[in-house]
Amino acid sequence: MKKKQIVDLITAVILILVGSALLIFPILNIINVKIIFMAVLIFYGIMNLIQFLLTYKSKDYEGLFTTLASIVVLIVVLNLDVGKAPWYLAIALFTWVILMSLIKLKKADYYNDRKNPVWILKIVTLILFILTGLLATINLYYPNDVQILVLGFFYLIHGMLELFDPLIVYLLDNKKKI
Repeated sequence: MKKKQIVDLITAVILILVGSALLIFPILNIINVKIIFMAVLIFYGIMNLIQFLLTYKSKDYEGLFTTLASIVVLIVVLNLDVGKAPWYLAIALFTWVILMSLIKLKKADYYNDRKNPVWILKIVTLILFILTGLLATINLYYPNDVQILVLGFFYLIHGMLELFDPLIVYLLDNKKKI
């Protein structure tokens, strides 16, 4: 595996672990949605900034753009009272999903420009990501513990979708070698 694929794989696994940890929070009675959502955005932004710094030679700016999207939504969350009005949390998550969708669409276009068949996979995962984001956004009108569970499932599924890219690229590279 190339360095970029390894870093992408580790990032996806960490995202799956973050989603799994969010699913445990209501059991531990940690239910402050605003703090948890902000912590996830900060962690996700820092993680993607590190990913970008480790793979900047591949000229892939997805990590940098993802960091910027997380910062923008973090600023939105800081200015909204997410804890009192669930639609504010829905707006913040929906904004993040829109920004991430644009970033993922740009990445799919990058693969398409280079006649790489991975662009089809990126479009499929983009559609699944948008659907998952819409479902999560729609279901944020419940009590705080359910909101955290919805966010946990969303980030868990997002991590699984992110896992496909490095694995498929690795398998296609090995197929070409054979």
